[in-house]
Amino acid sequence: MVLSTLVFASALFLISHLGLSSTSSRQFLIERLGRNGYLIAYSIVAILTLGFMILSYADRPVSPYLWVPSPVHWSVTYVLVATSFILIAGAFTTTNPTSLGKEAGLAMEPRGFICITRHPFQWGLALWVLGHMVANGDVASLVFFGTLGLVSVFGTYLIDMRMAREQDGIWPGFAASTSNVPFGAVVTGRAKLSWNDLWLPSLIGLVVYAVVFVGHGWITGAGLL
Repeated sequence: MVLSTLVFASALFLISHLGLSSTSSRQFLIERLGRNGYLIAYSIVAILTLGFMILSYADRPVSPYLWVPSPVHWSVTYVLVATSFILIAGAFTTTNPTSLGKEAGLAMEPRGFICITRHPFQWGLALWVLGHMVANGDVASLVFFGTLGLVSVFGTYLIDMRMAREQDGIWPGFAASTSNVPFGAVVTGRAKLSWNDLWLPSLIGLVVYAVVFVGHGWITGAGLL
């Protein structure tokens, strides 16, 4: 496949993912298909477009390098990816009111990783993406990982816009005590961190990171740097 196929697949994933999850089409589909029907349709589209993008990247041609990866780049990647695993573990071990079906938590005091950012999964994925971009440096990798990064970062703002629109009665209070950008609410004194809520997800994230680090070649088919 030529590089243009990867660009097309990436654009298709980006547009369909953001368009179906955070624009007015989301509510339209929920009204027509029901919540479960929407989730099924959305999942199918997401899997197909992501699969197309992955296959296009796997068959990518040799593309120009904007920088040549070095041990310094790889060291940065290790730190970014380890941090990303911690944030993602925090996302799955902390109730997140911005997740579908968890909106009741908007009225509760934010805890754990939600004090760091109200979108720990998206920012964790963004750090994972950034780490892999730093470690590769070729155009094809920047297109592939950059698309995932755009979905993650723009997705946080689109989710906030949707929540403000759909939960206008309780969203302002939750938004005031949290932040989208990591540590924004902590730095400004709007949220306080408790190590008791952070240590276990952090440990889980580091353990999973270690497993992936050791088994990277077996899991992905590509050896470590």
